[in-house]
Amino acid sequence: MRTIFYYYNSHGVLFFDYSDGNGGHIDRSYMFYSFREALQKFRKEFGLEHKRIRLVDLYGKEARICRKCR
Repeated sequence: MRTIFYYYNSHGVLFFDYSDGNGGHIDRSYMFYSFREALQKFRKEFGLEHKRIRLVDLYGKEARICRKCR
């Protein structure tokens, strides 16, 4: 299953750690973007725009499926 783990560091930089479930892995960070803008940019950059992706907040307690992907 495709998964994006995300978190903000102490400087407000958003980090995405993507795994496709088949050994593929991508790390990216975004500064000065809202969460939504950064997620859209990440998905567009890597051709994941219409794929179902599980989002996991590393400091939160829940995993969720991207609302747009349901």
